Amino acid sequence: MDKKLNIDNKEANQKCLNELITRIQDIDDTAQVGIIAAQDIIDIVIDNLGPEIYNKAIFDTNKLFQAKFEDLKYEIEELKR
Repeated sequence: MDKKLNIDNKEANQKCLNELITRIQDIDDTAQVGIIAAQDIIDIVIDNLGPEIYNKAIFDTNKLFQAKFEDLKYEIEELKR
């Protein structure tokens, strides 16, 4: 996946990065991360960036629906005789 997720909330993004770095540094053998540490990392990302990702999805969906609605209004106007 080439596209990076653009998180507008720089504070949430930095907090997530800091927690991930701390968690990885806490792991004694980074070659053997393991399922529990991997789940911890996923939880950190979800806890810190989940709300930002959700809100961005809602914003993008709203923008898409507004554009589609404008298209429909135009098409309805075209139907008038």
